Amino acid sequence: MYLLLALTIILECAALLLLKERDKAFYLYWISVTTFTNLLVNMYLVYLFSGSILEYWIAVVLIEITVFLVEFLLCFFYTFDLKKSALYSGVCNGASFFIGFVLQLIFI
Repeated sequence: MYLLLALTIILECAALLLLKERDKAFYLYWISVTTFTNLLVNMYLVYLFSGSILEYWIAVVLIEITVFLVEFLLCFFYTFDLKKSALYSGVCNGASFFIGFVLQLIFI
């Protein structure tokens, strides 16, 4: 679980760099937000979820939408910029979801 968290943080910080974010304090804030949402999601999927593969992917999609919204709101509380918050949440979550999906296809 911690390896997944570390990979997510690295990917999302790389995405923020590509988006030209320069505020170092924001990176620390984003890492804490990502850690919060990532640990909750992974604990649910690893310890509580007990459905079929189809139910798993439905749950993942619903969870990712929820994570996008939560991270969007938490980003907005820092930036007070709706467009930037949506962009950051969308790009960061899209990148980590896509890479995670590819890794699952490779290793499962």
